[in-house]
Amino acid sequence: MSVSEEMRSFLQRIAVGPAGSKDLTKEEAYRAMGLCLDREASDIQIAVFLIAERLKRESDAEKAGFLEAIVDRAHIAVAHCDDIINLGDPYDGFKRIPHFGPLIAAVTGACGRPTVVGGCSDMPPKHGLTHRRVLECYAGHALDTGHGEESVKRAASRVAKSGCTYVDLADFHPSLWALNTIRSEIAKRPALSTLEKLIMPIRGRKNTHIVSGWVHTGFETQLTEILRQCDVKSVLLFRGREGHIDAFSHRATSLYGYRNSGLNVNQELVPASLGIDASPAPDWNDVTPESVCELWEQILDGVEGPGRTCTALSAAAILVHSGCFQSMETAYSRSLEALSSGAAKASFKVMLEPSI
Repeated sequence: MSVSEEMRSFLQRIAVGPAGSKDLTKEEAYRAMGLCLDREASDIQIAVFLIAERLKRESDAEKAGFLEAIVDRAHIAVAHCDDIINLGDPYDGFKRIPHFGPLIAAVTGACGRPTVVGGCSDMPPKHGLTHRRVLECYAGHALDTGHGEESVKRAASRVAKSGCTYVDLADFHPSLWALNTIRSEIAKRPALSTLEKLIMPIRGRKNTHIVSGWVHTGFETQLTEILRQCDVKSVLLFRGREGHIDAFSHRATSLYGYRNSGLNVNQELVPASLGIDASPAPDWNDVTPESVCELWEQILDGVEGPGRTCTALSAAAILVHSGCFQSMETAYSRSLEALSSGAAKASFKVMLEPSI
């Protein structure tokens, strides 16, 4: 059977309609995604495959197979530190409200848990403001990106040195990045939008933790099961704003996942329990690269406000989950201290260095 015929056989099963479509096995899903990433399937077949899976709704087994195929084709580096946290915010960015992933990474890094932020310059269908665009605006120059596997290796060195780093999709997964043109044409988010933020391109020598988010009810259990099937040892999911990992400053944030010990996580992060006054939802005004840069600068300078609270709450939850601290009270206090002392800002500045 030729590659074209093989891909056609997959499409004949999944692109039938809600009543007649059948799920692929994990192994078949792995093979089909490999044909897409390796561009052995035609662009038309790839587009039909992605949208048909979206309309059918991907099974857990299919998503696990897709993720394994994606990870097997990624440039992955091991940093010279025992534990690494990978933050998986949506790669298509944000439009309505600011987000704080790189600042959270700076805080957790300053508190002893080296942290990686993944992203890209632009991603369909949302084409929102990405972490990379804000970081480059803040830095006033291009980040250390664009050199493929060498950029990934330098990012691994950077995170071991300073506690946090940024790594770009185009560098750690060129074949996935190359599908952007097709993804723009299909207009809707395919499963890739969820899975690409779970790749974990930089790993720890002993433990690697994935922190991500969800929006729609049920996705938290589905993502957790997928990551279990892929043998990820530690998962923490936030039901934050727009699927990002930012905790709410004015109300409880749901957390879900499991720890290295296998212990499940299903709890609420409640600001009031830490003595935080639950004020009304903040008004962020217009969101532009410049306005987010200004807000980030204030947070890194320790200026009080909902942005600092969001950053410290998220960092504290991650630090407890990864075993750095035993209590949220201690973790939150240390996160605020990292911001007020300038330790987080120093870590953040190294993230912006063009080379190392």
